[in-house]
This record gives sequence, structure tokens and C-alpha cells, in this order.
Amino acid sequence: MKKLLTIIFCSISLVAGAQQFRYGFHVSPVANLWDTPPDLYERYGPTSGIQYGILFDQTFGAGEHIALTGGITLDYTQGGMASVESTKNWMVRAQYIEIPVSARIRTGQMGVATLYAQGGATFGKCLRARGDYTENGFRHDTDINYLNNENPGGMNYLHTNLGIDLGIGSEFAITETASVLIGVFYQKGLSDVFQDNNVKTDVKLNQMGVRIAGLF
Repeated sequence: MKKLLTIIFCSISLVAGAQQFRYGFHVSPVANLWDTPPDLYERYGPTSGIQYGILFDQTFGAGEHIALTGGITLDYTQGGMASVESTKNWMVRAQYIEIPVSARIRTGQMGVATLYAQGGATFGKCLRARGDYTENGFRHDTDINYLNNENPGGMNYLHTNLGIDLGIGSEFAITETASVLIGVFYQKGLSDVFQDNNVKTDVKLNQMGVRIAGLF
């Protein structure tokens, strides 16, 4: 009981110390950096993508130096890999809905700017993964569904993705209640995204990009 009361009082204290709750939106052009086993695969195809979605931001403490950020993101990726042992290659265009949660450490305001560094985690659910399969320079299939586990070449796309996020940037005050965030981030994939004949291939999706957000 004492532990429960302690948790409740700590939660109340955090809420009471909360300084500002904000919401907004973001858009992030990204590069999809596929992490593949070098003895099996190499990167193949275009790697550009984009993320966009809504944000929720809550600052804490008298100086508002700590903030928790969450939201919902739509992540559009593309890229592929080529086998180093054969002439097969796979190109995938995937769409994720993601839930990112991160903590930000903020400096004091310097003029209109506030610097920040952040770190957190992102869970993604793949909504769609379609692409092409090529062998010996001949495209066997176009716009196939890589999520259906019945694909030629024995390569399937997995339904979930987990990653960690790291980023730095600046927050610029536009008005007393509105600001713009501009920063760079790196999203490191922790889970495999491809499966080869029901055996995990140790292929992960890393992303690097520029995040532009508005908070109100």
C-alpha cells in the first residue's frame, strides 16, 4: 500500500509540475539505410522516404528543461537488397503506422531559440509492403504483396518494426504559444524486417532524416 501511495503522489507531483502541454504536426524527409549482412545482401534501389504525423509534447519543471513527446506517424519507406551469391534482388515500398515516444532535454531559451537533444523508441505496424522481384535481370513480378508469405524468391516482409530514435535540433518561438522545431534524427532498427524462407535474415531498417514540426 505504501508503494502504491508513493507512486500516486509522485504522479500527482509530476502533473502538478507540468508547465505546458502542446500539440502539433511534423513532416520528415528521410533516407532509408538498410542494414544487411554483408556476406548475404547489399543495398539495392532508391532509398528516399517521408514521415509525417501528429505530435503531443508535455514539458516538466520550473525551467521546462525536460519534455515527453509522443504521437502517431505515417512512415513511407522504399528500398531493397540484392543477393551477393546470386542474381536475385528485391525492391519493397512499405507503409507503417508508428507510435514514437521520446524524452527531450531542452536548454534555456536563447533569444527565440531553444536547443534540444532527444532519445526514445518507436513501434511500427506495417500496413502495406509491395514491390518487385528480379532475377537474372528479368523482372518476374511487379507490385507484389510482400506481406502475404507466398512470394517468389522466398523473401517476405514482416508485420512489425521496433527502433530507437536519437536526435538534436532547435525550437524557435514564433509567438507565446507557437513554435517551430527543426532538427535531425537517426532511427536505428532493432528488429528484422525481412524473412527468408521462414528464417530471419538479420535485415534491419535504419532511417536518417530532417524533422520539421509545428507546436501550438
